[in-house]
Amino acid sequence: MDTAHRILVCGVGSVGERHIRNLTALGYTDIAVYRARNLPFRNLNVSIPIYTDLSNALADFAPTVTFVTNPTAFHIPVALEAARAKSHLFIEKPLSHNVDQIEDLCHALDSNRGLAMVGYMLRFHPFFKQLKAWLDEGPSGCLGRPLFLRTTWGEHLPDWHPWEDYRQSYAARSDMGGGPALTLSHDLDLLVWLLGAPDKVAGLPNFISPLEMNVEHSIDLLLGFKHGVTANVHLDFCQRPPVRMWEIVCSHGKIQIDILAGTLTRWESTIGKVHSPQEFPHTSEEVMTLPETFDRNDLFLEELRYFFSCVNAGEQPMPDIATGAESVRIAQRALSKGLT
Repeated sequence: MDTAHRILVCGVGSVGERHIRNLTALGYTDIAVYRARNLPFRNLNVSIPIYTDLSNALADFAPTVTFVTNPTAFHIPVALEAARAKSHLFIEKPLSHNVDQIEDLCHALDSNRGLAMVGYMLRFHPFFKQLKAWLDEGPSGCLGRPLFLRTTWGEHLPDWHPWEDYRQSYAARSDMGGGPALTLSHDLDLLVWLLGAPDKVAGLPNFISPLEMNVEHSIDLLLGFKHGVTANVHLDFCQRPPVRMWEIVCSHGKIQIDILAGTLTRWESTIGKVHSPQEFPHTSEEVMTLPETFDRNDLFLEELRYFFSCVNAGEQPMPDIATGAESVRIAQRALSKGLT
């Protein structure tokens, strides 16, 4: 791997610190930070340049790659300035809190031959890679064609960063692009990856939990895709204990993924495949588990390896800006268009 990149990390919260640790572990040493205030790192024991002015950072450090890891509402302004400075971009999810200026960002990247990726690391999870492979087999594959699915992701927001007041975190503030529809948009991106962008979107946000914040506390989304596939997506900041489940029903089987338990269960049915009266339909069950050595950080490391391999080869990584924008559009439509 070519590690001769100058990397500027813009925003050093928990995910920014994670990326710096991982970049260092992968052999990248020419790293600088832009942050509005020159505060000490929380869990990072490194000595690297810190800039408090973005223009100075881009001019003096001249990064070949910029990581945009600040609060969601500030992603596009920082990314635009970096793209105009001829830097490639890695933008943490979600791409933004709205689709304003996304076309400007695409134009700036195209004008400077820049490459950009939105950081949805669950695309590198073994279970979802396997699910995509099965679905890509098409109607004749082991699962047949998808019919409908439901996903649930619920966590208690105050438990995320116990060392800080959750009410001041970006996830709890509308002015910073918070709320579960955007902050927990991994499931929306996975659906776009697996099924394409939905044709229909409806949302039902909920604001009645005891949490003190000015964003939705939970939201239920109903999505309609091509060929009539439907999805029910639930996202919330309220649940204890947390839950992260996927269930997809197909014409010849069903998949259930429990992300927190690390299990994927596949039921394969012979219904629709029986060709003679002597054969009886039956359903088989197979359970896959993650290896004991699996660590969630492995997904972030694989994501970075993939991103830099694309940059070094001059190939556009995925999800690109246009694809990352789909999750933002879904969230916006769900929040603005309720059930009627």
